[in-house]
Amino acid sequence: MPNAELTPVEQAVAAAVRRGQAVDLRSGGPVHDLPADAAAWGPDRSVRAEVLAELLLGEYTEPADKPSLRLYGARITGLLHLAFREIDLPLMLRGCVFDQAPDLYQARTSFLDFTGSRLPGLVASNLQVEGDLRLTDCHVTGEVRLRSARISSNLSLSGARLEHPGGAAVNAEHLDVGSNLLARDGLTCDGEVILTAARVGAAVNLDGARLRAPGGLAFGGSNMAVQVGLFARRMDVEGEVSLRFARVAGPVTLRRSRLRNPGGLAVHGGGLIAENGLFLSLIETEGAVRVASAVIGRTLHLNGAHLSNPGGVALAGDGVVVDGSLTAREGLTVEGEISLLDASVSGAAHFEGARLVNPGGAALSANGITVGKVLNLCDGFSAQGRIRLTNARVGSRLCLIGATLDSPGGEALKCRLLEVQELALRPAGPVAGRVDLRHARIGVLQDDAAVWPDELCMDGLSYEVLEPMLPASERLDWLRRDPGGYLPNAYEQLAATYRRLGSEADARDTLLAGQQQRRATLPWYARFWGHLQDVTVGYGFRPLRAAGWLAALLAVGTVVFGVVAEPPPLKRGEAPEFNPLMYSLDLLLPIIDFGQEKAFNPGGGTQWLAYGLIAAGWVLATTIAAGLTRSLRRT
Repeated sequence: MPNAELTPVEQAVAAAVRRGQAVDLRSGGPVHDLPADAAAWGPDRSVRAEVLAELLLGEYTEPADKPSLRLYGARITGLLHLAFREIDLPLMLRGCVFDQAPDLYQARTSFLDFTGSRLPGLVASNLQVEGDLRLTDCHVTGEVRLRSARISSNLSLSGARLEHPGGAAVNAEHLDVGSNLLARDGLTCDGEVILTAARVGAAVNLDGARLRAPGGLAFGGSNMAVQVGLFARRMDVEGEVSLRFARVAGPVTLRRSRLRNPGGLAVHGGGLIAENGLFLSLIETEGAVRVASAVIGRTLHLNGAHLSNPGGVALAGDGVVVDGSLTAREGLTVEGEISLLDASVSGAAHFEGARLVNPGGAALSANGITVGKVLNLCDGFSAQGRIRLTNARVGSRLCLIGATLDSPGGEALKCRLLEVQELALRPAGPVAGRVDLRHARIGVLQDDAAVWPDELCMDGLSYEVLEPMLPASERLDWLRRDPGGYLPNAYEQLAATYRRLGSEADARDTLLAGQQQRRATLPWYARFWGHLQDVTVGYGFRPLRAAGWLAALLAVGTVVFGVVAEPPPLKRGEAPEFNPLMYSLDLLLPIIDFGQEKAFNPGGGTQWLAYGLIAAGWVLATTIAAGLTRSLRRT
C-alpha cells in the first residue's frame, strides 16, 4: 500500500514495524484509555485492519530489520484477516479495540499478544503459535475459537472477561498447549469453556476463576491430558465442571471452590485419572459430584467439604480406585447420599467427624468396598440414614466408636457378609435402627452393652473374640435382640467362645438359654416335653437338678412309707424286712431292682404315691438320658 494512502498514525505504525518499535497511542489517562471508553477515542487512534495485515505479511530483508508489530491503545477498524497465512513476526496488540473478530484460522505465527484488548470474538481454529498466545485481561464478547490450535508455549486467559452467554465462550477442542494454560487471577467467563481432548504439556491453572453456564458445561475438560497438574482453587462456578476420562499426571485440586449445578452434576469426574491425588477439601457444591470409576493416586481429599444434593446422590464414587488414603473428615457435611459401591482404597478411609444427612435413604452406600487398612466412622461421625457395608472388606479395623447412627424404624447399619479383623461397635449412644451383621466374619468384635441396638441381626455371624467378655447373664440379652428369634449357631458360637476362655458354666448357661428360646418355636406337645426337660435336668446342662428331684422324691417316699403307712407284704413270711428308703429308691429307679418293690403291695393313697414315684422315675431317667446325650453331642 503506497505510503500516501496511509493516515499519519498508520505511517507511524509502518515505520515502527520494520524497526520492531512500539507505537503507543494511549493518552495516559487511566479511564480514557480503557477499551470500554473506545467510542470517545479520536481518529488519531484508529488503524485499519487491512493495513495491519499488509504490514504483517510484508517482507523485511534488510540487515537492520528487526520486524515486529507492537501497537498499544489503538482502535482496529475492519476485519483483521490472516487466515491460512504465515506471519513471520511477533504480533502484540495490547489495550486495543477490534470492530470485528480477528480471523487467524489455520494461520501460523511466532507470538500473539492481545493483552488488555477488547474483541467481539477470535477465530483461530487450527492456529499454530510457536510461542505464547496471550489473551490476558481481555474483554471478549463472542466466541474464542481455538479448536485444534497448537500453541508451543503458554496460553494465557488470566484476568480475562469472556462473554458469550448461551454458547461457547471458549471452544478449544483438541487444543495442544506445550506449556501452561493459565486462566487465573479473576478470569470471568459467561458461557461454556470447552477443552475436550485438549493436551497441556505443563499445568492448567484456574485459581480464582469465575465460570458461569447455568445448566450447561461451565468447564468441559473431558478426555484432557495434563502433564503437571490441574489447579482450580477458589473457583466460583455455575454449571457443570467435567473432567470425564481426563488424565492428569499430577494433582487435581478444587480446594475451596464453590460449584453450583442444582439438579445436575456439579463435578463430573467419571473415569478421571489423577495420578497425584484429587483434592476436594473445603469445596461447596450444589448438585452431584461424580468420580465413578476414577483412578486416583496417593489420596482423595474431602476434608471440610460441603456437598449438597438433598434426596439424591451427593458423591457418586462407585468403582473408584484410590491408590492411597481417602480422607473425609474435619467437618465434612453431606446432604444426600455418598455412594462408594465396589470402590477400592488401598490405604485407610477416614470419616472422623463427618456429618451425613439423608433421612429416609442411604447416607453411605459402600457395598463391596475394599479398604486396605482402617475404615473410621468414629469420633463424632454422624449419619441420618442408612450405612450400607454389605460384602465390604476392611484390612484391619472398622471403627464406630463415638459415632451417631440415626435411622429410626429402618436399617441403621448393614454389614452383611462384612470381613474385618476388628469391628469396634461402640457408638456415642444407642443406635436408632436395626444393625445387620448376618454372615459377617469378624476377628475381634468390640461392643458396649449400654448402647446395644434394639434389633441386631446375627444369623451366620462369626467372630473369634468378644470384647468385653461379659458373663452369659448379660450376653444372652445381646443374642435375644435378633428379630429372627432363635438362631442355633448364635448360641453355639457364644458357648464355644466361653469354652475357649475356660468358662464352662457360662457356656452351659448359653446353650440352656438357646434351648429355652427354641422351645417357643415348637408345637404344644414338644413344648410340654421341653418344659419337662427344663424343669428336671435343664436340658442336660443342669444334672444336679435331677439329683435334687430324686432326693426330694426319695425323701417323700421314705417318710410316707416309713412313718405314715407301711405297705403290707405281698406274701407273708416270704417278704424281706421292709426298708422305706430302699423301697422308695426301688420305685424311682426303673432299671435297678433291690427286691423291695416286688415284695410289698401298697394300697389306697400310698398305691397312687407308688405309681407317681414309678412314673417320675421313668421321666427323670428319660430326660436325664436325653439331656446328657445332647450335652455330650454339643461338647
